[in-house]
Amino acid sequence: MNYKFLLIAIVCLLASTVTMAHDYHASITDIKFNPRTQSLQIAVKVFTDDLETALSKRSKTKVSYDPASETIKQQLASYMAANMKFELAKGKPLKQHFVGSEEDADVVWVYFEVPVQQATLSQLYIQNAVLTELFDDQMNIVNLDYKGNMHSMLFQKSETGKKLTF
Repeated sequence: MNYKFLLIAIVCLLASTVTMAHDYHASITDIKFNPRTQSLQIAVKVFTDDLETALSKRSKTKVSYDPASETIKQQLASYMAANMKFELAKGKPLKQHFVGSEEDADVVWVYFEVPVQQATLSQLYIQNAVLTELFDDQMNIVNLDYKGNMHSMLFQKSETGKKLTF
């Protein structure tokens, strides 16, 4: 009898651990300025389940991540364009070119490029509102490598836009 109780307790504990395992809401964005191509090369890392939830909410249908799906590619490109913006001059967002995505364990890496048409930058406005529509505690960390100098920023629901001066 005690073994049954112990087994039930262990199963309940494991089940609650699984549901609590993802209480951390964060994304990491790595940006590298490429002076040769005059572009920002961007990689965004988000939890797969959070991304699927965001895309499902946006499309009003259940979305399961599939990197080969043309529909998913379009949804990812659209979502990133709506939630991440880059501007050299305030109010003039730069175009994004979706490159692709890949899954790595429980995260998805989304890749895109933003042409800046300048060999050097004096300033850059960045907006990062990824997943802030889902989670009040969402944190978006951005690391920008500009000519060998690393700039790190934290974006939250209350502050989704920042200006960098070089």
